[in-house]
Amino acid sequence: MDTQVFAGRGSVPQTVSSALTRVRQAQTEALSQTATGRCGRARKMGRIAKLYEREARWWHVLGRWTCRQTGIPVVFDSAIVAASSAADRRAKQYREWERAAWDRALRVAADSGVAA
Repeated sequence: MDTQVFAGRGSVPQTVSSALTRVRQAQTEALSQTATGRCGRARKMGRIAKLYEREARWWHVLGRWTCRQTGIPVVFDSAIVAASSAADRRAKQYREWERAAWDRALRVAADSGVAA
């Protein structure tokens, strides 16, 4: 979305755009990091989930802003809802993977007699 169409520097759309850029850069970095061991994989999945949760919250901020504006085409609302929902789904998936990784790590620790 061209945020300059709706408002200038310091506006909600510009703030959200900047924040989403930072979140996506952090997501790319987190996804590319190598995780060592079961606990490392669980922490990586948790970090990625947190970033997708943050992305969804920024989309919610933009959605609340567009609800208060007049003259913004409905297609933007639909796109915001779709982007927010997609980020929420990804966050939930990574949270499930994180839980599964922690469960595996704890089972292995319990089976080997190592303190968790």
